[in-house]
Amino acid sequence: MEKVEEQGVIHQWLPVRIAQILLFLTLAGVVGGLLIIYSASSPFALAKTGNAFTLTLRQILYALLGIVLFAIAWKIPLQFLKRAGWILHLIAIAALIATLLVGKKVGEAQRWLIFGPVQIQPSEFAKVTLAICLAFLVSSWREAKSAGRKFLLWFALSTVWLLTVALVLAQPHLSGALLLAIIGFATLFFARLPLSILLATLLVIGGTGYLGQKHFLRPYQLERWKVGSWLVLPKEKTDDQKHYQVRQALLGLQAGGWVGRGFFQSRQKHLFLPSAHNDFIFAVIGEEFGFVGSMVVLTFFLIFAYLGLWVTSQSTDAFASGVAGGITMGIWTQAMMHIAVNAHLLPPTGVPLPFVSAGGSSLCATLIGMGLLLNVASNIQIKPRRRGGTKDEMGDGRWRDRGTHLSSPRPRRRRQNYLA
Repeated sequence: MEKVEEQGVIHQWLPVRIAQILLFLTLAGVVGGLLIIYSASSPFALAKTGNAFTLTLRQILYALLGIVLFAIAWKIPLQFLKRAGWILHLIAIAALIATLLVGKKVGEAQRWLIFGPVQIQPSEFAKVTLAICLAFLVSSWREAKSAGRKFLLWFALSTVWLLTVALVLAQPHLSGALLLAIIGFATLFFARLPLSILLATLLVIGGTGYLGQKHFLRPYQLERWKVGSWLVLPKEKTDDQKHYQVRQALLGLQAGGWVGRGFFQSRQKHLFLPSAHNDFIFAVIGEEFGFVGSMVVLTFFLIFAYLGLWVTSQSTDAFASGVAGGITMGIWTQAMMHIAVNAHLLPPTGVPLPFVSAGGSSLCATLIGMGLLLNVASNIQIKPRRRGGTKDEMGDGRWRDRGTHLSSPRPRRRRQNYLA
């Protein structure tokens, strides 16, 4: 009995420690990101505004707002979020539609809504609200009794998922749509939608996407994602913008060597590398801190992914598990895509590095996601496992025992006394 109580104390202590580590990672990501942005953005800000601190100060304001949103997401009751989460995603869908109608257009992309001096990218917040909405629909599907209601909920989650991806793809924002597709799949999977239903959903959505690709994908997007167009290393001299960006990023990573040039000593950020403060900020990290600094960034996101998936696996509630899994896979996949683009493993796309790249929408959405992940981690209740036993008296097999408590028949051996 004492051993079971001792194990219970240890199991209750573990989620608290995991939550503390996630909180530390969040604060370290924010502070480290601000330092990197100060280094990477100063030449661009100085040339554009005459003040090297312009972008850094703006990012600090977004970080303060993000911390407030982080605290709200951390402390909001999960049951309240479960009931109201779908409303948040409806607001995000309305914002995506408004972006296509009246949003700010830069080049061929129309991804931002302007409210005076504030610029918002709704697709960043849709990454969080999509996970909340799909997790709610899956948990409702699991609780539904009739086949008709189950079908309606399945139709709703498929429609919401497909509509969100299509609206972002129409901006056009191929990498953002791909991330939303991955987040949707991860949420459905970790919310424990049955595998057969999940595969059927993928077939329906995948088939619809294949038939509608000609209406959403631009010719330059199809050309960019052809294997032969981006796996070949760029030439030394080329006027192609995407090749120029990749070449400058690779030069920065190569110049960093093992330990880098030193903080604030990057040369590529001096207007040689386009978008050095957001889309190619990892190349600046590699140049200033070298291979060692790059591995620190990779380790940071690997630790985050491990802890996030641990929280996901330990949550017994389908809604909480779906939210945690969708957010974890979304942030980790986005980070890996950004690093892969900078290392010339993927074609150039507008994917910011979570916590680090300049951009208020990305930072605030990331901090909201971290707050929700901490919320799930703080509400985990782990019960100690009894060796050779089950969780309850019914013997439902959830703790390694696939049968009941009935013992298997054993032949009885009788002792035979022999007379000497």
